Amino acid sequence: MSSCQVRPLVLTFDAFGTIFRPRQPIGQQYADAARAHGLTGFTNQNVEATFRTGKAKKRWCEQAKTVEAFQSTKQKYANYGKAEGLDPQTWWANGIQYLRSVVRMSATPSNLMLPFLVTMRRIQSDLRQVIRSTFSPFLSDDAAVSDELVASLFHRFSSSEGYRLYDDVMPFFKQLHNWRSTSSASVSGLSQVRVGIISNSDGQRVRSILDSLGIHVKEAGHDCVTKKCYDVDWVVTSFDTGFEKPSHKIFDSAKAMDASSLGGECEYLHVGDSLKEDYHAALEAGWQGVLIDRDGKYKGEIPEATRVANLSALMQRIKDSQKC
Repeated sequence: MSSCQVRPLVLTFDAFGTIFRPRQPIGQQYADAARAHGLTGFTNQNVEATFRTGKAKKRWCEQAKTVEAFQSTKQKYANYGKAEGLDPQTWWANGIQYLRSVVRMSATPSNLMLPFLVTMRRIQSDLRQVIRSTFSPFLSDDAAVSDELVASLFHRFSSSEGYRLYDDVMPFFKQLHNWRSTSSASVSGLSQVRVGIISNSDGQRVRSILDSLGIHVKEAGHDCVTKKCYDVDWVVTSFDTGFEKPSHKIFDSAKAMDASSLGGECEYLHVGDSLKEDYHAALEAGWQGVLIDRDGKYKGEIPEATRVANLSALMQRIKDSQKC
């Protein structure tokens, strides 16, 4: 009797524009927050224009430069992870959860928290510059961007206050969880599925947004997929790795996340809304790629078998691919 051999599946998603999107236009949210903190003399359209086309957008994109400083600091403290039996990938993948787990093991909190605190100060400094650049056409030369406004926007764009899920996301994850945890899936090997996020962002913010929207990322040391305690196994970001999509290196970093636990050859499938940074980038990295095209703007540009209009269609494709 022949046995069914289904290769483990590593299924990854882009975050922004694939899983969630802004609740309102970014410019409107900036403008609303600024007015709440006493700034006036601009319209939502004014702010949107300066953010999207001016120096603010460039500064926001240049936030990735803080990676170099964080990488340098990380190297200084790499031994802490080794001493506690944790590898560097765990550090990158679990962020704050990693730090908390090590602190609970009675390591030195001040030393362990230093690289994280340095990074957060750099991010908040960059955010202040983004805000200043956004509102500079409407501020006097001596006007200051308040700490309260920075904190307000930092929280907004790290939570459900600033973002919302696409309508097809929660039903998809519920269906995926049920599929992974059925006894028939375990028998055929379908339980060997890992779900990840690959995003050009910073890991802490992506995790925070997902969690606040009800999509939970697995914490280090937990393994309870059948109890519905998490939806995503890990998050890999450009800030954490130092590489942005479409570079194959960020996909290589993601691939390493499950190399030891799954073993053998896996199917790697990445899903995202960007033709260049998700679909073509995945193919060039040696993965399968699926473009989620909710608006139908890429119809006819790629093979129809690699384009889906929603995550419900993706679920059916995954099930079909895992049948013996």
